[in-house]
Amino acid sequence: MKLFLACLMMLTGSAWAEWVLFLDQEKAQFFYDPATIRKDGNMRRVWTLQNLIRPSEEGAMSNRIRVEYDCKEESYKILGGSIHSQPMTGGDVLHSFVEDNKWRVIAPDTASDVILKIVCAK
Repeated sequence: MKLFLACLMMLTGSAWAEWVLFLDQEKAQFFYDPATIRKDGNMRRVWTLQNLIRPSEEGAMSNRIRVEYDCKEESYKILGGSIHSQPMTGGDVLHSFVEDNKWRVIAPDTASDVILKIVCAK
């Protein structure tokens, strides 16, 4: 499964993404790709991207994450993603991952809260 996700991320690279800024904070900028929103009842899946203003300890400047949102329960789970050495998923892939699909409650006034409202309105 991890190999499949890594291949999928390479094929759906950021070169084709139409990233839309949805939150600009002091430490990071948050984007989503509206073309990747998938709707299934109360559920939404979307690719998101986070640009860091300063590199992380491991040298990361951005990460791309596939997230599933439950619009009714206002929760989310991370499906997988990749961490990159340059902004907008540029440079080297430092790490790719598949998450445990654990549902998390969305706290108010967070990036997850903002994007939940955007994708659930679709």
